[in-house]
Amino acid sequence: MNNKEKGIFDIVFDFFRSLKLTIFLLILIAILSIIGTLIKQNAPSAEYIHRYGVKLYNVLEFFNLFDMYHSWWFSAILLLLVINLIACSLHRFPGAWRQISRESGAKELGDSMLKTLPYVERISLTHPAGAKEDEIRSLLKRGFKNPQRFEGESSITLYSEKGRFSRLGVYMTHLSILIILIGGILGSLFGFRGFVNILEGETVDHIALRIKDEDVAKPIGFSIRCDDFRVTFYDLKRPEKLVKEYTSDLTILENGKEVLKKTIEVNHPLHYKGLAFYQSSYGAIHDLAIGVQWKNKKETALLKVSEGGTVPIPNSPALLRVLKYSHQVHNFGEGVQVALFKPNQEPRAFWLLKGFPKFDEQRNDEFVLSIEEVIEREYTGLQVTKDPGVWVVWVGCSLMIIGFIVSFFFSHQRVWVRVPARAGGEIVLAGSTNKNKVGFEKKFENLVEEVRNTTKFQ
Repeated sequence: MNNKEKGIFDIVFDFFRSLKLTIFLLILIAILSIIGTLIKQNAPSAEYIHRYGVKLYNVLEFFNLFDMYHSWWFSAILLLLVINLIACSLHRFPGAWRQISRESGAKELGDSMLKTLPYVERISLTHPAGAKEDEIRSLLKRGFKNPQRFEGESSITLYSEKGRFSRLGVYMTHLSILIILIGGILGSLFGFRGFVNILEGETVDHIALRIKDEDVAKPIGFSIRCDDFRVTFYDLKRPEKLVKEYTSDLTILENGKEVLKKTIEVNHPLHYKGLAFYQSSYGAIHDLAIGVQWKNKKETALLKVSEGGTVPIPNSPALLRVLKYSHQVHNFGEGVQVALFKPNQEPRAFWLLKGFPKFDEQRNDEFVLSIEEVIEREYTGLQVTKDPGVWVVWVGCSLMIIGFIVSFFFSHQRVWVRVPARAGGEIVLAGSTNKNKVGFEKKFENLVEEVRNTTKFQ
């Protein structure tokens, strides 16, 4: 049938069941996966612009290559592969199912059938007692299944088979790939990955999702508290410290009641209501008390501000922002980098040293700043993920393993043994298999040898 005689449905179906389409889609997904590995996903725009430049950034952003696994076109490619596998299976499965479900169709082993079978062996019977049918039946039953018996004019044929279901192995593998792809699509459409930093002793009821360059708050429907955070280091005789592990004691609360407690560490997350909380990072926030001493005045003030915060300076239009805290500033001990904002002046950044309260006098300003107190509070950084398709993927992977086992280690094996009805003549053994020919040859040779042994001492 040429394309002119085919209907639209047949043309479309032939396109989707094409093996060339399967190969093309698999290669395309592999290439895109490599691109997704080389291009960092979901990073800030500034990082992309710095790395690729504005023009290339605009091109990559247009094709959504910075979040490609959640793009519509990547999901469309996966969906096309799903349709392709379904079409291939629908085209081939009916024939395989007919071979599995139909009657064996076995009959007396004639000379014409022997010409079509790949494995044939003949054993001459020289002893007048002939062959023992019951012993041959036992051999077939032990190696295959209980044989069927067909009686002819001058011979009896015993037929046995096993492994019909092995023809389903390839379709089980197809189905497993479909399930894995569906799980991936579910995770891509309905899953997310966020993060949250929790100070020791504090409780949060939301996480942050990175969308473009913004962190968007997302409620999680319950609260989570960090009871304790611990860091252990390797005991090395070196100045730098190497982290051995870090753990967090977390508590889940609902309606003010504790419902779950767990200590998490890297690769050992807490799971609750479809969310997984992974130990991802850690750090510390510093609460500072900064003293303000006006020159030629006895008046002083104490400013309380956290790292990254901004406070106004009393009796002055100036603002003070704490940029960062450091445990060691050029071997002078603890220090804080601050920025001073004054009207009609450029912001000025400088350091304050805790061990040198008068260090700021060198600025020759109307007031002198000093560090009075530093309170360090550790926080745990958690990566929070939701993937509703993960269990679907696990089911698909399990089914794929079963499909591989069935496909590679099982085969549909058939054996015929023709025994003469009277003394003399010869025993004819024949067999066939749909795959794993090497394994079947060895099994068939063993059967021939066992049958030959039964004829030696009649």
